[in-house]
Amino acid sequence: MKYSSGLVAIVAAASVLADEETCTFHPVEAVDAPIVAPVVNTTTVPLTSANSTNLFSPIFAPGIDRHDITHVVPQANVSLYYGSNLNASASVNISHTMKYPTIILEQIASIISVDCSDTSVAMTFNNSIVFATTQAAWIADGTMVFVTNHLGDCDPVLERSFFLSSSLSFDNTTLTATASSMKANISSTAAATEISFGNIPTTDLAKRAFTTTLDPTYSLNTAIALPADTTLYSNSPYLTVTADKASFASNVTFSGYLKYNWLTFSLSDLYFDIDVGFSSTLELTADIAASYNNTFKYSPTSLFYGLTVPGILTLGPELIFAVDAEVYASAKTTLTTEVQVGLADGNVHVDLLDKSNTATSGWVPTYNASANISGIAEAQLNPTASLTVEIAISIFGGLIDLSTGLTASPGFTNDFILTAAEGLDLTGYEALTNGTTCKNGLAIDSEFVFDLVAFATEWYSTKLYSVDLPILKKCFEFTT
Repeated sequence: MKYSSGLVAIVAAASVLADEETCTFHPVEAVDAPIVAPVVNTTTVPLTSANSTNLFSPIFAPGIDRHDITHVVPQANVSLYYGSNLNASASVNISHTMKYPTIILEQIASIISVDCSDTSVAMTFNNSIVFATTQAAWIADGTMVFVTNHLGDCDPVLERSFFLSSSLSFDNTTLTATASSMKANISSTAAATEISFGNIPTTDLAKRAFTTTLDPTYSLNTAIALPADTTLYSNSPYLTVTADKASFASNVTFSGYLKYNWLTFSLSDLYFDIDVGFSSTLELTADIAASYNNTFKYSPTSLFYGLTVPGILTLGPELIFAVDAEVYASAKTTLTTEVQVGLADGNVHVDLLDKSNTATSGWVPTYNASANISGIAEAQLNPTASLTVEIAISIFGGLIDLSTGLTASPGFTNDFILTAAEGLDLTGYEALTNGTTCKNGLAIDSEFVFDLVAFATEWYSTKLYSVDLPILKKCFEFTT
């Protein structure tokens, strides 16, 4: 009995047509049970879908009033926002607990220009009242941090910069404040950094019931279809497997949160919420010329979607569609299967630092399937149509570099024995529903299997959910 592997997948197969009699298996409820297994003979082909990168650049904080005089007061905690070039609703929020009093210059509307050099930051105001308030609020002889968002001599393109100031001078004639400063990095100016995207809450997740989907704002929607009659695998002259029809549609959304302690150079929190919807239609034909037993996997090129905040965060969500199957026959025969599989609401919370806080909900697939065997033989056809979801993570220029994701291993195992009156030697094929062997007819043993694993490459892999359902175990006797 074979169990397929892959990330975030739902799959396929099983009902049988023999001597004009058809048996169709329909959706059933899930129960718990373990599953595993390898796949071999992999073929990869390109997809026409284009990969894309979602580039995030600095934006004003949502709803901020830049004319509010309180923005000239140094802060111990600051939040910096980044918006997407592809999706107006997608955002990344980066918050810092600072070591020193900090000013975000872009939040002060009265600052009309900022000029940076190797030793200073000069800030010119257009409002004398705001300038006077600033002199009273800023620390003339002490350490401060100024965060700039002005292109040219202050920042790399699409990035903010941090300047560590040791003293300040004020020119009441030109309304210019000049900080004697040097450019610094996050590690020397911040005590801790928090990164969140998709509006995920930063509360204690151990106390958050995982019964409802969060509302992530970063989504990947993909639909592909293989050309009709695509040859998935060929081992001439023994076996040819053809996809008469194969289509996949997925909707993957995710949120995430990270907290990094710059004093100890260690992660405090790192987790993702991933929601998956998936549907697949798969029609396979396996032409077997002689006794044969093999497993193959057909995988189109993966689809990569980049999410980048320059200099701070790079995420690489990757979707990989694949079809694999175990094919076995004791003699020449043709096996066909038609499968429709759907998953409406699979949700996973993956805590990379604490697997006990990793949880799942949903993951109740629906499916319809049928199959056909022609030729007197003992045979198996165990197909899978899978979707891989993996998120590669690189933070702070590679200081943290790892990946996380989901592995769902669903499929059908289908054992068929088709005999005529003279039959095959079926000794030992017991445990059918009628408790007998099947010497003149069609014996079917079919199960639906599903396994969901969450992994964090550097820390752990943990099974979240599994099911092993008997669908049909029966002998259909033929009349002569």
